Amino acid sequence: MALHASLAGIRVLDLTRNLAGPYCTMLLGDLGADVVKIEAPGRGDDTRAWTPPSWNGESPAFLAANRNKRSVTVDLDHPDGAAVIRELARRADVVVESFRPGALDKRGLGYDDLAPSRPGLIWCSISAYGRVGPLAGQPGYDPVLQAATGIMSMTGFPDGDPVRLGIGAIDLGTGLWATIAIQAALTERGRTGNGTRLDTSLYEVGVWWLSYHLESYLATGRSPTRAGTSTGFIAPYEVFPTSDGGGVMVAAANDNLFASFMGALDLAALRDDPRFATNPTRVAHRDELRSLITVRTRDYTATALEALLQECGVPCSRIRTVGEMAEDEQTAALGMLAGMSHPGIPDLRIIDIPISEAGERADLRLPPPLLGEHTDAVLEELGYSAERLARLRADGAIA
Repeated sequence: MALHASLAGIRVLDLTRNLAGPYCTMLLGDLGADVVKIEAPGRGDDTRAWTPPSWNGESPAFLAANRNKRSVTVDLDHPDGAAVIRELARRADVVVESFRPGALDKRGLGYDDLAPSRPGLIWCSISAYGRVGPLAGQPGYDPVLQAATGIMSMTGFPDGDPVRLGIGAIDLGTGLWATIAIQAALTERGRTGNGTRLDTSLYEVGVWWLSYHLESYLATGRSPTRAGTSTGFIAPYEVFPTSDGGGVMVAAANDNLFASFMGALDLAALRDDPRFATNPTRVAHRDELRSLITVRTRDYTATALEALLQECGVPCSRIRTVGEMAEDEQTAALGMLAGMSHPGIPDLRIIDIPISEAGERADLRLPPPLLGEHTDAVLEELGYSAERLARLRADGAIA
C-alpha cells in the first residue's frame, strides 16, 4: 500500500481547533484517513479569523492545516448537536480533541462517555499543559509555551530581549507527536483489537524540543542563554556579515570543515593556531576567531560568499527570505508546493508533507473546506433524512 493511502478506511473525528490538533488530523488525512472536522456554527475554527493576510477571503493559517478534511458545523452545547457527536464517535476509529481538560466531560462527550460505545476507539487529547499537575487546565498557545518552557529565554541576541521563534514549532511538533502516537496505537489495535487513550501537550513537546540544551543544564546546572545565531558548544557556527549588508550562516561543525572554511577564505594559518586547533579551543576563543573571520567575509557579497563556501564543501546558506525559498529551484525540484482545486482560490498552492515514497507525497484529495461544507453529506451517511437535517438546522443544532 502506498504511503499516502496507508490509513485508507480509518475514520477520524476531529474535535480540534487552532493549529496543533488540526496539523495532526491533516497529517492523518494526508495518509488516507477520512477526517470529519467539527466546527462551531457561524465562526468555525479560530484560525478562520486569523487575518490579515487573507487569500481570496480565506485565512492562510486555516488553509495550511486543514486540507483532506470534511467540515461539519455542530453546536456541541445543543442536546441534538451532542447527539450528532455521539453518533459520529460510534463510527470513528480515532477521536482527536484539543479542548481544555474536562471541557468535553462536562458536555457528556469525554472519553469515558464515548469510548464504551466504540470498542477499539483510539482517543488522543491535545492540551496546553496536560491533564495532570498544577497547570492542568490552563490555556496556552505556542508562544506562551515557548515562554513557559524556557525556549524564549534562549532565543535572540545576548544584548537583546528574549524573542519568540518565528514559526509555530511547538504547535507543529505537538501535531507530529500526536500523529506518531495515533499510528502506533492503530498498529497495536491491529494486533490486539484494543483501543487506548493518548495524551500530549504543548508543554511536553516544548520540553522535548529543548533536547541537548536541557541535557546540558542537567549536566552543569547552568541554563542556556541567548547566543544570537551561534551555539554555545560549536565554533564557528553562526552568521557572518557580508559587504552588501546580508549574511551567510556557516556551520563548521568539525575540524575538517573548519579547515575547509579557513582555506576558502585564505586564512589557512588559523588552522594551525593553537587557539583554534580544536573545537573546544575555538569555543574558548570564539570572539577572537569571529573577528578574524569577519574581516575576510566582509570582502564578499552574501551570494558570492555562499557560492565560494559551497564549492569548498562548507555547510552554509545566505539568509534567504521565505519568498526566495518559495521560488527557489530546490523547492520546485522537491515538489514541496502543490496546487489544489479550491472553489474560492483558483491558484491555491499548499505545502506538501516532507516525505515521499517512490516520488509520491500526500494524497491531496480535498482542499481546505468551507465552513460547514460537508455537514449534510456526512450526516446523510449516518442515515439522517432531509427532514431531520432541516429540523436540526432550524433548532440551531447544526448549521
